[in-house]
Amino acid sequence: MINNPIDLSGKIAVVTGANGGIGAAVVSTLRAHGARVFATDLTAPQEPHPDFLQLDVTDTAAIQQVAQEVLQQCGGLHIWVNNAGMLQRSTALDLTEQAWNLSLDVNLRSAVFASQAAAQIMQNSGGGAIVNLTSYAGLKARPNCIDYASAKAGVHHATKCLAVEFGPIGVRVNAIAPGYINTRMSGWMHDDAALKAEYLGKTPLGRLGEPEEIAMGVLYLVSPMSSFVTGHTLTIDGGIIHA
Repeated sequence: MINNPIDLSGKIAVVTGANGGIGAAVVSTLRAHGARVFATDLTAPQEPHPDFLQLDVTDTAAIQQVAQEVLQQCGGLHIWVNNAGMLQRSTALDLTEQAWNLSLDVNLRSAVFASQAAAQIMQNSGGGAIVNLTSYAGLKARPNCIDYASAKAGVHHATKCLAVEFGPIGVRVNAIAPGYINTRMSGWMHDDAALKAEYLGKTPLGRLGEPEEIAMGVLYLVSPMSSFVTGHTLTIDGGIIHA
């Protein structure tokens, strides 16, 4: 029996996209439960922290460098959260090849190769847990985001494939599919009161989710509470996937 299933003391974690609403909440939550967390993003946070590492997730070599830097500093790695992402709203008729490629690079390719880099270290660190942030848009068709939705659908399935491959080396891989969350990425909704009311009306719980609610899902998936869970996508969406 586990005495404290959410105690992450002694665990080393990396969170990508750490400056955003969800990323910052994940970093704070994991640190609050004892983990040493390396926060990564394209730019440094407003409040400097010694465990910040600059990272462009579209640069696969840079991902490997961050993983190796963490290994060099700490001697191991136990948690990796692929949170970095981007949303470009465009109709399928207006979508450009450049926008398509960028979306897949940021939202899908980075998650796969970051998971690879993390697992290579975790297998020699006593195992670990990887969490990929996907989206309900990757599970349910919606307009004006074909590149984003396709990439997130890829993350959803890649999570399952990685879970099967990494299970034998002691690495669990799961995903979280948020719905509409109160972050900058949902800014397009805040600019139009009628549109916001329409989308919230489609959500059974009738409100936006908060970044901290996603962070608690991440905490569950990286902690001993989910020690027999892998290949799973946890929807935290206020029920919109079923509406």
